[in-house]
This record gives sequence, C-alpha cells and structure tokens, in this order.
Amino acid sequence: MTKTAKIRIVTDSSSDIPHDLASKYAIEIVPMYVGYDGNLLKDLFEIKPEEVYAALEAGKKVNTSSPSAGDFIFAFRKLIEQENAQKIYCITLSSKLSAAYSAANIAKKSFPPDMIKIFDSKTSTMCLGLIALQAAEAANKNFSYFEIEKIISELITKNKFIATLENLEYVFKGGRAVFLSKFLSKAIKFIPILNIGRDGRVKLRKFVKNKEKAILEIYSQAVAAAKLNNNNIIGIFYGSDITPAKELERLLRQNTDISISDIIINKITTVISAHTGPGIWGVAVSPKLV
Repeated sequence: MTKTAKIRIVTDSSSDIPHDLASKYAIEIVPMYVGYDGNLLKDLFEIKPEEVYAALEAGKKVNTSSPSAGDFIFAFRKLIEQENAQKIYCITLSSKLSAAYSAANIAKKSFPPDMIKIFDSKTSTMCLGLIALQAAEAANKNFSYFEIEKIISELITKNKFIATLENLEYVFKGGRAVFLSKFLSKAIKFIPILNIGRDGRVKLRKFVKNKEKAILEIYSQAVAAAKLNNNNIIGIFYGSDITPAKELERLLRQNTDISISDIIINKITTVISAHTGPGIWGVAVSPKLV
C-alpha cells in the first residue's frame, strides 16, 4: 500500500450516509433539492422526511432536483482550496435516476485534468452510501489511487439493492413507476420487491402478498447476495417505520452462514422519500473490501 496525496470523497445526499459516519470519514455531501409550496430546499440540511410526508399526505405536489454543476464546483473548490485536497473521487446517484452524474462531470471541467474523477454508482440510497464509505475509509488508510479506484469500480459492480414500497400511490403520482404501470392490477393488491439492475435502472423482481412476505423475501435475497462475498457491510434503510428494518437486522445477525462486519441502519433522506412516500424499506449488501 502506497501513501498518496490527500484524497477526498464526494457524493450526493441520496446516499443515506448517517451524519456521524460522513463526519468520521470526512465525506463531502452535496445536497439534492426538494421543492413544494414555491420553496426549493436542500435535502438533509433544510428539510426533514416528516415534512415531505406531511406535504404528500396533504396532496401537495413535491418536486425534486439534482445538484447543479455549480453546487459540485462549490464543493470541489472548497475541498481543494480550503482543505488542500489533491485528488477527489465523486460518486453519484445512478445516472438513470438523476442528472447528478452529468452535473458533476460538467463541474470537473473547471479544475485541472486528472484532479477529479466522477463515478456513476448505478445505484441508490445506502448502496451508494456504502461505496462512498469504503472509498473514504480506503483514503483514510492511505490506499493508492489505483487501489481506491479499483475498490469503487468493484463495489459498483457487486453491490446489491433490494427494497419494497408498501404504498405505490406516491410513485404513481410522481410518474416514477412507469415500469410498474403494466402490472397496475397487481401493484394495487400486492407488494413489489425491487432491485436496481447493472444498468442503474430500478427493476421489478416480483410481487409478494403482504409485509411479512416482503421481509422474508428481502432477507432471502440479502442472504443470497452476502453468500457471494467473504465479508459484508449491510445497510438497512427505512421511511417512517423502523420496525421492518429492525426485523431484517435481527434475521441477518442471527444467520451464521454469512459473514457481516457491520450493519448500518438509517432513515432515507427527503429526496428519496419525496418519490416513494413513507412506506419504503430495504437492504443494501456490499462486499467488505477495506
């Protein structure tokens, strides 16, 4: 392992990284935006998920937008000029779900070549967060540029996202469930199990009958993914109800067939909840590489 110049990791607020871990590993979070009632507010910093849920339940139109190139320029410049960063790796929400990747690539043109490298995570929520966390941990341990880039690329390929939505009302209203529209009759009666494919798009895996079946299906998929790795970091995310998250944690911790170095539980940020409503929860499985 070769000691390198100061490396910093940047991601966007859809990554669902707990605040204490973002601070511990000095991860720079660029906020996305949530808007309603004529206001455009910074995700994580100016609005809470509970406010979004209240707005949705009141029938208000809630919009979201990705960070602008200017937002990324501001973040990159701060790290370079104020914190002496000499290399920046920026990992964004899937380019199929957001314009953040495009904006970050525009922003990097304002800086010297090779100083900033942008990665499309091809995933979302805590799957993205676990990539950023391991990259930051590697940077803190003085891994080389080559090693860190290899870790990020491998995690993008191997991370597994599994989630469900208890109520599809909000995604249908927001036009974010086009892939479910042909299953409308089933979507009303049953609970969908969702994955994110290697192309970075949300995929319908199957339907299950109820919440209990959803917990078991997500658990089963998480175990199957974890068995492919020598060791794992598990992220569990949830909307308004932590109960399914705690049950998934219990099931995963008692499974002796898989190796887990850590389980991180966190509430989803406002930008995700604006599209899903409160009834989202799921698991991110990431091979432990650092």
